[in-house]
Amino acid sequence: MTTAITTSSFTREQIDTIKKTVAKGASDTDLALFLEFCKQRRLDPFTRQVYWTPKGIITSIDGFRAKAVETGAYVPGPTRYEYDADGRLIAAHVTVRKLASGQWFDIEESAYMDEYKANTPTWTKLPRVMLSKCAEARAIRRCFPMIVGGMYEFSDMDQAQREEPARPVVVVQQDDGIEFPSAPTASAAYTAAVNAIADATTLDALKVIAGRISAAKEHMTAQEQSDLRARYAARKSEVA
Repeated sequence: MTTAITTSSFTREQIDTIKKTVAKGASDTDLALFLEFCKQRRLDPFTRQVYWTPKGIITSIDGFRAKAVETGAYVPGPTRYEYDADGRLIAAHVTVRKLASGQWFDIEESAYMDEYKANTPTWTKLPRVMLSKCAEARAIRRCFPMIVGGMYEFSDMDQAQREEPARPVVVVQQDDGIEFPSAPTASAAYTAAVNAIADATTLDALKVIAGRISAAKEHMTAQEQSDLRARYAARKSEVA
């Protein structure tokens, strides 16, 4: 079982380290939301499972794998590659094995080069590695939607950005050099707030969350703010 951050508090030394490494440039509000996201999703910033960026929160492929391992119902499967008649890479097909109702099922997802390839040095140098990460993230998300909801693989977001106005998202790192996409999905601040509200068990905890939401509302759309108010009211009634 993978060890992950589970406590809501970090030591001063840990916070300083995070600000100098995986959350450079984060404001106090952004940092608070990032740490809350790490706690709620049980992702460890010290092992680089998750990063803060000005564009949003990036979950690495290692973070995806760690979340799958935590379920106790996951085994990584084989990867196979497809080539055209000239030997050019067409696609990567990754299988993830999931345990359900006492049986193991093989779930395969595919990523095609013409849909995912980015114009970066890493894609040029390591196309199979990069394409297999895309397929693997898709497979894990398909197997465990309730566990990795709100985390997105980079190229999915890149495709969405072509069609909709861009704004911050939670994405998955695909490259050793981090890329910072934007897309019309739930903002990082909104995603962290949704998770925090869902996990709050006392009125005092909800009051703290309300303060953080208020401080971060400039990073959310009006619709997200309205949705959070409804979620907050519902959760308040449950824990009161």
